[in-house]
Amino acid sequence: MTDKDCTMRKSLAQQGEVHRRNGEYTAAIQCFTDALAIDDEYAWAYAHRGAARAAIDDWERCCEDFDTALKLQPGYGWAVGQWAEAFRTHAIYNMSGQSWEELHSLVNRSIELFDTAISLSPGSAWTFAHRGAAYTFKYWLEIMPKLAPKLGISAAHAALSTTSSGKSAPERARESFDRACQINRRYPWAHAFKAILLGLVASERQGTAEDYDEACHALLAALLLDVNHRLVLDRPLATILHRAGDFARSVAIGTSGLQKDPEDIVSRYLVAVGLKRLGDPLAPAVIQQTRRLLEFARSEIQVMLLGLDLLDKPGSEGTAVETLSRERLSVEAIGLVAFDPTWSDAHVLTAQAGGSTTDLAKPIKD
Repeated sequence: MTDKDCTMRKSLAQQGEVHRRNGEYTAAIQCFTDALAIDDEYAWAYAHRGAARAAIDDWERCCEDFDTALKLQPGYGWAVGQWAEAFRTHAIYNMSGQSWEELHSLVNRSIELFDTAISLSPGSAWTFAHRGAAYTFKYWLEIMPKLAPKLGISAAHAALSTTSSGKSAPERARESFDRACQINRRYPWAHAFKAILLGLVASERQGTAEDYDEACHALLAALLLDVNHRLVLDRPLATILHRAGDFARSVAIGTSGLQKDPEDIVSRYLVAVGLKRLGDPLAPAVIQQTRRLLEFARSEIQVMLLGLDLLDKPGSEGTAVETLSRERLSVEAIGLVAFDPTWSDAHVLTAQAGGSTTDLAKPIKD
């Protein structure tokens, strides 16, 4: 490479990393790809492009990038850790599309890679914290058949497994979070995820309100450390208190969260249920309002899902329009149909095919 090529490669890599850290993943991928066009043995760019692709769950290509990075630079701890995280998030992204066995396989592979990453970079608080999150998800998979029997999840996966060290998943998760917090005492994400773990443990043991105190304390520690307010913690805290039966505090925290994010429908639900449990005289009105907002959200989600079908599945215009004609839509959902070119194209195609483009929406009444 010439000096000019080296300078350009470095500039593209830096631009790509800025985009990746800002959540601009497609722009990041393009910058890393351009850098690799200059130097196709640039392990750093492969690893960081893999991380950007993992963030949008571009699964096969992210794995190819991590694999290439590690072939070019064996022992690249950052790449191994990010690949481990990719396995963890891929399992979560695909909860509805994978069998329980496949989810277990993905999270187990994530843990194996985190173990390798820790052996390569034993001083990384991030790696310990995210391994803790992987163990927490493993534990979640193990206990959900017991906690949610009405879902009909296979009981074959309900038994708690032990790890290679002979310890259970929650024990290994807690060790990982504690180690992360020892390395970096001001790590709010680690405290927050530890709180989720402790809440799960208390739920699995059918604990009392007091059993949830440790989880609440961990989450409050995360709130105090999160000085830049990057973590959304009101809802998890409200959920833990709700599960503990502490409805008064759950409602208070949920209401606080809604002041920050009025679109948080889960917090709205928790507040409505909490008020009903407390016998609050305003509960019926809040429940009615919450029901209406959930119906609005459902109609908007339905329109967007059908819109994605139109983009992804050529020839589905008639089915999408017919489905939409049976929906009761919110003002926002009708606006999506009216102003999204995806739907304009579908109307034209349906009309050309002899279908009706009228009566597409029945507005939801107050």
